[in-house]
Formats: sequence, C-alpha cells, structure tokens
Amino acid sequence: IKPRSKPILDRAVTVLTEFSDTRIRIEGHTDTDGSHEHNMDLSKRRAESVKRYFVEHGIDASRIETEGYGPDVPIADNKSAKGKAKNRRIEFKLVQ
Repeated sequence: IKPRSKPILDRAVTVLTEFSDTRIRIEGHTDTDGSHEHNMDLSKRRAESVKRYFVEHGIDASRIETEGYGPDVPIADNKSAKGKAKNRRIEFKLVQ
C-alpha cells in the first residue's frame, strides 16, 4: 500500500468504525500489462492487502469480502500510461 493511499484508507476505517453494521466488498483491478492470469492474481492480492490493512486497524474481517477482477473492468483505456494508472485501482462496494 502506497503511503499516499493511507489517508484514504484511514478515512474508510473511520467510516466503517462509525457504521459498524456495514459490510463491504473490496474490488481489485489492474491494467492490461502482463498475462491475464498474473493480473487476476495481482488484483486479488491488491484487494486482500487493503482488507488486511482494515483488519489491522480494527475492522472485523467478517465484514469484508474481496474480489479480484484483473483487467476485465477498466474505467479508462489501456493505451496510455494515464489510462493504465486509472485502471490500477481498488473500489469499495456496500454489501447487503
């Protein structure tokens, strides 16, 4: 986890602490560089890394699901460095 991401994750921890009944799914994404298999694994590890951060900061692991989507759900094209950077991301979704 990059140092610049920690304030965002800390804010999410604060929200999850305040809304203690909330469950989330952490979704990991990648760009298209590398094999599909590698990117699927990387996206899963990316999501698990954020889950581990949350658990280390007091959030119960049972409230958190993780999923890796690899390069399959881009939000930008993968033809430019800027687009690839946007696709390397984590998203949080509320779970019922």
